[in-house]
This record gives sequence, structure tokens and C-alpha cells, in this order.
Amino acid sequence: MRQVGRLAFGALPPKVQRRVRASRGRRGLRPVTLAALDTELARAAELFLTDEDRARAFLSGFELEVPDDRPADPFSDEYRDWAWALYGAISGRAGYTTANEDSPIDVERAVTRPYPFQTGSATVVGDDLVARGFVLRCVGDPALGLAPPARVVEFGPGWGNLTLDLAATGFDVTAVDVSAQFCALVRARAGDAPGVHVVNADMLAFEPGERFDAAVFYESFHHCADHLAMLRKLHDVVRPGGVLLFAAEPVRDRMPYPWGPRLDGISLWSTRTYGWLELGFDRSYFAAALARTGWAGELRVLDDRVEGTADVIVARAVG
Repeated sequence: MRQVGRLAFGALPPKVQRRVRASRGRRGLRPVTLAALDTELARAAELFLTDEDRARAFLSGFELEVPDDRPADPFSDEYRDWAWALYGAISGRAGYTTANEDSPIDVERAVTRPYPFQTGSATVVGDDLVARGFVLRCVGDPALGLAPPARVVEFGPGWGNLTLDLAATGFDVTAVDVSAQFCALVRARAGDAPGVHVVNADMLAFEPGERFDAAVFYESFHHCADHLAMLRKLHDVVRPGGVLLFAAEPVRDRMPYPWGPRLDGISLWSTRTYGWLELGFDRSYFAAALARTGWAGELRVLDDRVEGTADVIVARAVG
């Protein structure tokens, strides 16, 4: 019954969804228009100069008004065009390329103080450590059949924190990132440590020499420019019986539409400032996308009271 209720709620127009949430006593975020977005983000930029936590709290207090003109079928070309048009409006860019995912980082500084530690926020660091710890516990679940020195590919490792966690635990890890800077950082942080291999490539273009026991996405799958193509490709990336882990991905019960650019302040900041692709997925849509591409997923939740950043979806091939 709960699943039926979610589907019915998701079929409502966005404005009606907001009224329903309000009637249930849920605190709504302050809606802002696209025309006012730069003013809001300028205030956030000022706060980031002195206080990471205050800046994040400010960004967490508003969201972009939800467009009402989306096509009905989330698997259609018309819907995809709509989603990309929304990305263009939010980002202020004519189009998207993977070059947008290149982050301005100081590699030398990040070797000794990578994100999240360089934020200086114990809250941000603590949340990240909890999330990574939960990912490792999921990887170590005996039901998955993974144990060192199993071969794992991590797509979009960024700063390399989870990459190094997995390698230090004894896994053989191949880190695939589209950013040359992040690849240089992971190599520098790994040093001569065994079991770390770094590949500078777009996740959609990566061609494995041999298939892996598992593929891991930690806060990275939502940056993929064609998530359905990636899900299909993963059958050639992991071996038969292998697993996928989608960790700390924005797959939510209460997305205002099946999939598309996220409209919360922090995602808007990232998209408008850097051009990053910050997609979000409704949980029902994500399950349908997995099924269409030959996967079945199971949700692992750290704390069922919070729909949060530590959730992990474990997926296996069907049949």
C-alpha cells in the first residue's frame, strides 16, 4: 500500500504535492525563482568565505520553484530533452560536457587535507565518515560474496577517500574518474600502496580489460550524462554474479518528478557555480530504470528515520 501511495503522490502536479506536504505538517523550503537564484547564491558565497556550516544551512533553506511543464513519460526522448533544458536554465550554460565535472582543486594541498577535512566543519566530516563506513559495511556483507582481494571498480572517486578505504581493507581497486586533477590526486594519495589503479576516463567510455567483482558509485552516479546507458553498460563491467553498489546517491521517495536536475539550494549552488550535473531520482523511477536494464536493487538504509546520504542500493543482474 505504501508503494501505491508513493506512485499516486508522484502523479500529482508539483504545486499540489507541495500543498499536500504542507497539510501533513512538513516544513516546506522557501521557493525561489530562477531570476532570483544568483542573488541567493551570492549570499551563500559570502557565507562560505567564513563559515561552511552557515553557508550550507542557508543553501538548505530554499529550493527552485518546480517546473510544471514536464512530459509524462520519464523514459521518452521528450522528457530527456526537458531535463537537459532545465539543466541549461539552472547552470546558465549552453550545454553539458564532462569537462564541466572538472573541479578546481589544489592537488598538493589536497594530498594532506582532502575534502571533507578542508571544510573545517566537524559536522561535514562526521557525516562523510559515517556514510563511508556504512558503504564499507555493505561491501562486507557476507551475502554479497565480496572479500579482499576482490576486484572493485569505483566510478567517480573524486578525492579518493573511499578508494583508499577499500584498498587499505585489502580490495584491489580501480578508480575511474573523468577529471585529470582528481586522478593525479588519487595517485598522489595512494603513493606506493598496492591495490590502487587509476584510470582517467569518462565512466561511459571506460572499457575494462576484464570484468570486476563489484562496481561502486559513491556520490557519483548522479553525475552520469546517460544513466540508462550506464546501467546497460555495467553488465559488461561486472562479472556474472557480481554486484553494483549505489552509495549516498540522491534516490528519494519525495522527488517532485521521476528524474532530473535537483532543485535544492546545495545542488543549485554546484550546478550554477561549476556546471556540475546534479541529477536526482525518484525511488520508484530508479527501480523501474534498474528493471528495464536488467538489474534488481535492494535498499540498505543506515537509519530508517532519515532518508539520508548514507543509503546504499545493492543491485544484481536479473536472470
